[in-house]
Amino acid sequence: MNVLQTDEVPTMVRLLGDARGYFEWALRISEGEWYGSETFYQAPLYPYFLAVIISIFGPSVTAIRLVQMMLGVAGVGLIGLTGRKLFSDKVGLLSAGMLAIYPPAIYYDGIIQKTALATFLLCLFVTACSFLQVSKRPWHAVVVGISLGLLVITRENALLWTPLIPAWILLGISADMRKRWAIVGCYAIGIAAVLMPVAARNASLGGEWSPTTFQAGPNFYIGNNLLASGIYIPLVPGHETPMHERADAQRLAEESVGHELSAREVSRFWMSRAWAEIREAPGRWLQLMIAKSFMVINHYEVPDVESMYIFRDYSAALQLSRLWHFGILCPLGLWGVIATRQRWQVLWLQYLLLLSMIAAVVLFFILGRYRNPVAVLLIPFAAAGVMDLYQRVQNRDWRSVGIAGLVLLLAAVACNITVHEEQSLQAGCYMNMGISAAKAGDLQTGIRLLHQAIAEFPEMAEGYLNLGRAYMLSGQPGRAAQCFQNALTLDPRLVEVHSQLGEALEMSGYREAAIQQYERALMVDPSDPRATEGLQRSR
Repeated sequence: MNVLQTDEVPTMVRLLGDARGYFEWALRISEGEWYGSETFYQAPLYPYFLAVIISIFGPSVTAIRLVQMMLGVAGVGLIGLTGRKLFSDKVGLLSAGMLAIYPPAIYYDGIIQKTALATFLLCLFVTACSFLQVSKRPWHAVVVGISLGLLVITRENALLWTPLIPAWILLGISADMRKRWAIVGCYAIGIAAVLMPVAARNASLGGEWSPTTFQAGPNFYIGNNLLASGIYIPLVPGHETPMHERADAQRLAEESVGHELSAREVSRFWMSRAWAEIREAPGRWLQLMIAKSFMVINHYEVPDVESMYIFRDYSAALQLSRLWHFGILCPLGLWGVIATRQRWQVLWLQYLLLLSMIAAVVLFFILGRYRNPVAVLLIPFAAAGVMDLYQRVQNRDWRSVGIAGLVLLLAAVACNITVHEEQSLQAGCYMNMGISAAKAGDLQTGIRLLHQAIAEFPEMAEGYLNLGRAYMLSGQPGRAAQCFQNALTLDPRLVEVHSQLGEALEMSGYREAAIQQYERALMVDPSDPRATEGLQRSR
């Protein structure tokens, strides 16, 4: 239902940002570029997954979303099996129900992002681990290795988990040592079968072995530099898309050192620069880490290009996010961890997976889709917590119910305070939708959405800039000129606006004012072709 109701959302009609980058990459793969020509900068499995769908059904965004929806249904079944194996049949059933109606999971399954595939693979991985813990069968270990390997090349921070599994097998599975080592070997075979071909491919194209990608350094810098805010801010303002991210990281690093760098060297450059800035202001970094720790448990799903809260206007299923969200799930999951602590010898792998994923998100930067694995790992504990509370109420153990209520209340307060600039983030997503609608030819919708973006956050200079562009496309240069002037008033650094303002003024009949703007544009960038041509026309 969510897929059909949101099929006409502008960013589904015309993809933007990472979604567009993944789709275009998948198109190139489906047209024959299966091996590629350079090392992976972004996790590769998702675009290859899309390429397979495109090869079967054609370049249909709706087909991709329907396949992802089916993966989401499979993930619900898997998380139900995990809850059943770890706790009980009732907890398993409740776990499946919680994930089935969890709005962020529904939302991420319905957009063109790797989160849909990553969620399914995570559910498969934790289910395989729970089966291995009970059965101790070698083929379950192979499935654990394969599913984790696939998860690593979908979401790179899962690489942190690769050494945890052998330690868990050797220390946490009850079997003789010889059998435990055999199980470790089967796990190694499974994960090597996935990661070794990727590492060999990277080595053949870049001269360096890597089982995943080479973007850890730039991402760590984005999340921890002196100006970091805890959310994603590109290295170059306005360059938030995959087509720019790799080129910008390499260009800026090479300009700094004065010579060419390999992909690994670029990553190391940004990692070293991040640590240098951390050492420069350790107190500021500590404050940032505390802020990001609150961000990662917050109720708000930090958007990237698209926002679940805007999709909610189109989708009945997402309306449930007003009641069932991370700010409710997290306190329930915390109580589940506390209530089941006596079974720590069985559950310590799940504790480590959860804590290490939270740490991985905090160490970089916060986006809702990056935080989603934490939600998936919490769901079985949340279900166990609900069942524990139900049992305590049935037993009329009011003292323990009161303690549980206090823990839930304190956790809910911590998870539901406002820590993000929600209006600004929401405005950015309305702006992206407006841009997408305008580029698709629906200027009326584009202008409406851009006005909505400015209404959400009137100080957003880029909102006025893009509204001006939309007015230019609709043949309203007078309104466009006013928007461009507002953009420059709010942010004089938007120097590229001068040439666009010149065009709007020229079309409105203000020749002298247009000439002034073209001249200002050429003072900043003498090679600006737009300003050069405009100046020649106006004179």
